[in-house]
Amino acid sequence: MNTADLDAFARRVLAFHAVRAPATPRWALDVARRSESPVCAFCTAPLDLDRSHSWGLSPLVPLSLAGPRDTENLRMACKRCITERGTRDLLAWPELSQRLPPEPLDALLADRLFVLQRSDNHLVEVGRFAKPATVLAQLQERWIHPRFVVHAQRHSDGWIVGWPLAHRAHLTRNDLAALLRNMHQGQWLEHPDVVAFRLTEDVFQAAVWQLIALHALVIPLPLGTALPPDRSFENRWMARYPSLRQIRLRRQGTHEAPWPSQAKDHIPAYSDRPNAVRMRTQRQATREGETKAQWLEARRRLAKRDAGVASGTLRAWLPGERAAMQADVDDLASSWLEARQRKVQGRSQRP
Repeated sequence: MNTADLDAFARRVLAFHAVRAPATPRWALDVARRSESPVCAFCTAPLDLDRSHSWGLSPLVPLSLAGPRDTENLRMACKRCITERGTRDLLAWPELSQRLPPEPLDALLADRLFVLQRSDNHLVEVGRFAKPATVLAQLQERWIHPRFVVHAQRHSDGWIVGWPLAHRAHLTRNDLAALLRNMHQGQWLEHPDVVAFRLTEDVFQAAVWQLIALHALVIPLPLGTALPPDRSFENRWMARYPSLRQIRLRRQGTHEAPWPSQAKDHIPAYSDRPNAVRMRTQRQATREGETKAQWLEARRRLAKRDAGVASGTLRAWLPGERAAMQADVDDLASSWLEARQRKVQGRSQRP
């Protein structure tokens, strides 16, 4: 890590936060002229339309905080509110509650939640096949907190995590700096414009998920003209492919169910012909051998991973990752015991 790499990271961060709202479009002028008494959306002060420099458009979710570029995110506001608010989120602007009555304030915050549904949002701890309602429920827990951005960029010997120095007064960012420096032993990189820390590969993923738990919006920065960065800070277990049990349950279609449906304690009748008995015994033995081999292989992989984590050669377990692998091992063990029981029952039914 040298000074040139840190300067390049700072330029990308500042360029991301230098995004401003578009100039006052024609539709905003038409709406303002049609309204009898146009007022500021944040302080209800009247707007002087004849003085174009005294008012403008301010986004509910700032563009530098991954807000959408559409008309529903823009509000007419006076220059005083635009200047004082800057690029802060509405919830992080304490003067807002002092300027607005409860009714307009509640309506403004409700519009903010509506706009956030179309913004770039936090990573959530759900699976690949989670329902939209499940994802939305977790995002709504994040949206009740002030929105702020933390940038991550991959480096040759680790990762760089940081944010603009102009946002250092935010208490949550001070907590983030203490977390990265004290808990994860992040190396503080001194720069006049950004707060940056260098993290090693083995602690980066755990650190990013703790940042997300503190309601940070972690955004990867592309490296110049390179391809989009690999989102390796995502929890690969949370976004993993379905487990073996899930795959087997999906493969159990209606063609595998008995027809017609039998009672719960119904004992199936098997043919006692020698050829049928021989083939059934062979299938049961093959099934028992396959399930036992799958169980032993899964148990071996889990033991190898535990040994690697204990010795420090592999990364630490993510929250819930080992429990998921242990559940797969237990499921294979139960499948093997079930196949073994069927094999024993088949032997007892022989004449």
